Amino acid sequence: MISQSAYAEKELTLKKTVNVKSQVLLETLSNIQNYPQIFPQYIKSVELTGADTAKFNVGSNGIFFDVQTRYVQNPDGKYVVEVISGDLKGSRIITTLQKTWGFDGTPDGGTMVDMDMMLQTSGMLSLIVPSISDKAILSNLDASLDKFASYAKSKSETESVLKDKSQIKNDAILWSKGSINDATFALEIQTVAKHEMTKMPQSQDSSSIQIPSWIKTNAVWWAEGKISDEVFDSSIQYLISSKIMKV
Repeated sequence: MISQSAYAEKELTLKKTVNVKSQVLLETLSNIQNYPQIFPQYIKSVELTGADTAKFNVGSNGIFFDVQTRYVQNPDGKYVVEVISGDLKGSRIITTLQKTWGFDGTPDGGTMVDMDMMLQTSGMLSLIVPSISDKAILSNLDASLDKFASYAKSKSETESVLKDKSQIKNDAILWSKGSINDATFALEIQTVAKHEMTKMPQSQDSSSIQIPSWIKTNAVWWAEGKISDEVFDSSIQYLISSKIMKV
């Protein structure tokens, strides 16, 4: 008697708009070494095995197995991940990204995502996959896309904060030397506040602010790394609690 492996296929498409820039999202999708951070419950590790291949240790409920994959960005902009071993061999996800408006109306602040999934299974998986509804698979794909978008947005905001803080440190030196005035530096401090070092719901015309001179000393020490972000933040909190500044 000759036995043959069973095969099962599914083709599904997900279209969705997410509130993150397309370039940032693509960088997140293509940096597969971050996948265990994005999906810690499903991906234990990722090992690069070649210029365009990697081994994923995936699973759930304590059962994990290795999956070999190939990933590539095509000249037409499509990002493709394909399984090249095991019972999922031949399965692939093709992702196309298109710039669109952000949810707050920012030009190119959002991304229209088109994900085509070709699910090809053999062996035991070919007996299990047909029993899983398309709706359930698309729901998981949708949730995964949300995680990618959330991670990408958080990473982008963190990089923005670091960039702003670096600029503020440079301006702190100039401010301490009198090269820029209180009003100008107040705008920089308000930028810090908006990025979570401090939080206040109100805004204030920076031209009306007069900052105590001792804070200049703290600003210089902070810029030179002599005091921490937290210590300098307490100076900003003083300005707010004393109603010298509103953010």
